[in-house]
Amino acid sequence: MAGTSRRRHSRLAFRSDGPPGRGDLHRLRTLNPSTRYDPRMRSPPRPSTSVGLSFLLAGCAATPRVAEPIQWSTKISDAIATVGRRSVENDGIVGLSIGVAVHGQVVYADGFGHADATRSVPVDARTIYDVASIGKQFTAVAVLQLAEQGVLSLDQRVREFVPGLPPHFPDATLDHLLRHTSGFVAGELDEFAPPADYARPRYGQELLSDVELRTGRIAFPEGESWIYCNPGYLALGLVVEAASGQRYDRYVREHLLDRLSSHSMLVCEDAPLPAGSQRLHRTADGVAPLPHIDMTAWGGQGSICSNVLDLLQWASALRDGRLIVEDSLRAMRSPSTVRGEHSTARVPYGMAQRLGVFGDAGHRKVGHTGTFEGGSAALYSYPEVGLDIAVLANTRGDGTPHAMTIEREIARLVLGVSSVQPPAAGRPLTETERRAIEGYYSDSRTFEARIDGGELLALRDGEEQERLLHLGGMRFQRADAPDVFEWFLLDGDTAGWWVYSISGSYVEVLRRQPEGAAR
Repeated sequence: MAGTSRRRHSRLAFRSDGPPGRGDLHRLRTLNPSTRYDPRMRSPPRPSTSVGLSFLLAGCAATPRVAEPIQWSTKISDAIATVGRRSVENDGIVGLSIGVAVHGQVVYADGFGHADATRSVPVDARTIYDVASIGKQFTAVAVLQLAEQGVLSLDQRVREFVPGLPPHFPDATLDHLLRHTSGFVAGELDEFAPPADYARPRYGQELLSDVELRTGRIAFPEGESWIYCNPGYLALGLVVEAASGQRYDRYVREHLLDRLSSHSMLVCEDAPLPAGSQRLHRTADGVAPLPHIDMTAWGGQGSICSNVLDLLQWASALRDGRLIVEDSLRAMRSPSTVRGEHSTARVPYGMAQRLGVFGDAGHRKVGHTGTFEGGSAALYSYPEVGLDIAVLANTRGDGTPHAMTIEREIARLVLGVSSVQPPAAGRPLTETERRAIEGYYSDSRTFEARIDGGELLALRDGEEQERLLHLGGMRFQRADAPDVFEWFLLDGDTAGWWVYSISGSYVEVLRRQPEGAAR
């Protein structure tokens, strides 16, 4: 059974299957259902829904909306519990934990299902999971801390710190690695049959044997396009070591986790049962644990294990300045710039931060997901209302929903918003727009964009993968999955980039291929 990369979503899978989508003494429920939480910051006048949508489509440039105060209630708590129970009883997830905080105060935290394949260990809000690529935030914050101290600059090249990187890896700037704009396409790791040395602890230069690093390739010149790159964050973890003089896990524990007063969050180590959860994969034959991979194998690309309560504390600490200064957080949450032959464009991804808007009210949304063959994770913040949501699941495969799908459902319940509804029909495109869009685009795969009246057809190897309605201005929405938006960014007179987003939860970017390029 072939596995996919542990820390990267598959856009093709999303296109084919649709967007991914213990109760005991430790259980936490609503602390005070009648408490009213007021926003702590003044905001400019509230824009219309269309402004919120343009915020996403333009790469997060619009003015944030003024948010209504969140009115918590037992009705919301009960609705979230219904989502949790359904996920484990009907949707194939074995164990799931959900946490919600408003302005740093936990208002809901609970667990559903079990931590193991035999269903003998129930989960709760304190169950520890592998949070996968959410751990990239910790690496980004470590690099930004060192930049604040003047120990390094984001304009420096990675080989100044890690000269042993393989020659086929680009000597990109730290900023490009943080923003996934180095141009490097990671190879694939089979999590069902990992190399033998992945089962033992490995540190420092030993991580340069990483499969995704060794088997990857350069697809674009640095800064030309955006493509998710696990080896880039693995290299950044080694940069932290070289610049600080400390091993990555020790730096993260001393300078990040200790500031949270976290007693359960782990870096480069696992939490065994019953405190932690197994990593489970579901097939038609049932559920089984993944083969063991030591957490040190992931280094800076995602080696954190946590429960939902500590993730909520992390989100609060990031926001209130306990970890990095305001300017660093602003940079971390600023869109990334890509440069084409004629133009530059902005992509809704910062430094280990996915950026976007959510729902018909246009709430700004920032955070990250984690994905691997044995589970999924989502941690998102809605800054204008002080809302943080953490969802951790221990099961992937065979149609199980991703944690980000569950997170979006919870956000709708808390914020009282709906999806932006698609129009009944797509708006016709002009001939100029059609010529600008049609062509081939690629990251590690190649898709063809074709226009059919007021609709965009996405094809791969000549087969239709999806069809979207034109909203105007070369922006499109899926009628059958209204959280999916796609748009094109111009590079001169033609589209240079094709952007795919799931309501701020996920982003991919394809770069236009030159005419006559091999496909």
